Amino acid sequence: MKTFFFYTLFFATSVIQAQNLSGQWQGILTQPGKRDTFQYAINISQQGQTIAGTSRSSTPDGRTEAAFTLTGFWDGTQLVLQEVEQTLPPNAGWCLKYATLRLTTDAAVETLSGNWRADGCSPGQMTLRRQFTTRTVEVEKEASFTWAGRWTGQLSQSDRDYGFFYELELPAAAGMGTSYIESEDNGGSATHQLTWTFNAQDSTFTLQESDIIRKTDPRWKWCIKTATLRLRREGGRFVLAGNWSGYIEGFTPQTGRCASGTVYLEKPVITRTFREVEREQSQAYEASEHREVRIQRVVEVQRPDIRIKVWDNGIVDGDIATLFLNGKRILHQYPVTKQKRSIPVKLQANDNFLVLHADDLGDIPPNTVAVSVDDGVREQVIIMSSDLKSSGAILIRQFKVE
Repeated sequence: MKTFFFYTLFFATSVIQAQNLSGQWQGILTQPGKRDTFQYAINISQQGQTIAGTSRSSTPDGRTEAAFTLTGFWDGTQLVLQEVEQTLPPNAGWCLKYATLRLTTDAAVETLSGNWRADGCSPGQMTLRRQFTTRTVEVEKEASFTWAGRWTGQLSQSDRDYGFFYELELPAAAGMGTSYIESEDNGGSATHQLTWTFNAQDSTFTLQESDIIRKTDPRWKWCIKTATLRLRREGGRFVLAGNWSGYIEGFTPQTGRCASGTVYLEKPVITRTFREVEREQSQAYEASEHREVRIQRVVEVQRPDIRIKVWDNGIVDGDIATLFLNGKRILHQYPVTKQKRSIPVKLQANDNFLVLHADDLGDIPPNTVAVSVDDGVREQVIIMSSDLKSSGAILIRQFKVE
């Protein structure tokens, strides 16, 4: 009897976990009797039965759109969503929608569908999908999660109008690692020693930085940070996101507290497809350029016709960069400035490899630039970092809702 009870409890827990809705869902929103069909997407995080996140609604041509914050509740079969505030554009005018959606799974496609309504607006239907191909589902079974590896992203600080490139390097040995931070303004970069723990009950990852191993500007005082981040899965990437606090090196938490901020980190889901693409593209690039490739992010796009934009989001210090897409040079020795350089691209493959090659590190090494991938539905911004020994890369995947 005890064995049966344990198995039943384990199975029930597994089912609940399998129904976690965290991540991005995309689809359409309609109103009966009206010709307009709106593109609609939500990016949500689920903690237990509580839902929080953002939504975005746009016309099919992408020229008119609005963004919202939302909250919700998931009872295992029904999702209730409520948009609570319009964040973009700042002036009101769009419907604040309340939706009741049911989850269905057909083959490899998960669908949320149901009715929506809003005060002062005609009610309608909403359909959102999170799709994985059969091939993807099969190879995912071979990709077990591991903390080891490189987690890459951004860090913000509440008293700064600029941000930081932030990266964790976690070895196979549990509980240890290093962090690398690079300022988009003054300060250069620094590497910290750290320890970390993970609480599986609430998916909370906690890191504690300690000693500074090295830094490029000996005069600059860095924050020694403690961060509490939550782990979630979004399509082809694992995400760690949350808040950090800390104190200035040489002080204590009582005598030199830093202004706090947020952390966002990603690590690609390593599947057979991912390894094949990484191996093929990396070998070709490394053979011709003699530099290591580091995949820093995975982004998903809904259309093959995209725009890749590049600019310097920090101090313009003379960085010169070249961009390669699937081995083809699409930008050559470009002096990176505050002005965005836009490059139209038509993707020919499902998995596409974008490499940032540093030609000149400028006055403040390494070469750190902002790159965005815009598919007409949304623009995804990534801070990429490269030097003369290694090059940052992005895997761009086509993700279509049919």
